[in-house]
Amino acid sequence: MTTAEIKAVAGRNRSSETHPRRRQPAMTHAKTLFPVCGRTARLPEYLVQEALRIATPYGPSEEDDVERDLWCHLQVHRDGNHSALVLDLDGADTGAIWTCWADGVPAAALDIRPDCSFVDPESQEACCEFAFHPGAHSHQLTAMPVEFS
Repeated sequence: MTTAEIKAVAGRNRSSETHPRRRQPAMTHAKTLFPVCGRTARLPEYLVQEALRIATPYGPSEEDDVERDLWCHLQVHRDGNHSALVLDLDGADTGAIWTCWADGVPAAALDIRPDCSFVDPESQEACCEFAFHPGAHSHQLTAMPVEFS
């Protein structure tokens, strides 16, 4: 390498490190991710059977398909009301079975809720939440639940 080539390489490295305006621009398409609530609960056995009964018109479901170990899928919230997916229903535009519970109170009911219709325009990823859910869409949430103490 010639002396001129060495100076050129050193100048490029130095110019990108010494002056803030010469640094590479920040990524303009970086996503801001919001923390997922992740509060956990256990689905009572009678609701497992109820979920299977509700799902019958939509196609066969097995007991193993029902989510018993619930975790709140929503963005972190402070109101103490949580929502979790219990069972996906077969078929297009059928939605899913969800349950809700409050802090200190076990899940006691199931609802069929339509799927959120939002699709991220950049990634074409569909939101995995229910329609009209509070907070951010699923593709805007962190993968790991927040731990509460």
